[in-house]
Amino acid sequence: MIPAASLRAARVAAVRASSRRPAQQARRWGSDMPVPQSQNAPLWQGHTVKEEGWETSMYIYAALAVVLQAAIIGFAPETSIESWARAEAKARLTLKEKDPDMKFEFGTHYQDLIKQDQLDQWTKFSDRAITPGEDDDDDDDDDDDDDDEDDEE
Repeated sequence: MIPAASLRAARVAAVRASSRRPAQQARRWGSDMPVPQSQNAPLWQGHTVKEEGWETSMYIYAALAVVLQAAIIGFAPETSIESWARAEAKARLTLKEKDPDMKFEFGTHYQDLIKQDQLDQWTKFSDRAITPGEDDDDDDDDDDDDDDEDDEE
């Protein structure tokens, strides 16, 4: 015969097993929806791709935009404090070479003085190079002389 303890253990196991959910049943959270077949289709097969009229102009404009952006970034002025300090130190050294006894004041931008000096030199050169009011074209005088000689003959 089967001992009573083993019968009792079998009954307890059967009750526990009946109160649990069956192992086969699983929750499906929308997994039974159909899968679109377009995801499985090979790309660009079965039909030819015909170029439309707007595509060429868009490629051109996109290339021009890249070139323009590269030019803007590449030729942008340097605005770091180091570049300003380098130019200021160079201007002070140039002024110190001209006048060794010069005392520099805090808060004065000496590179502006160098730029003004360069502008004054350019203005002086420009005034000497071009004298307004004078006729620099000597060819007109030669042509007049040639016309006079032709008239005398």
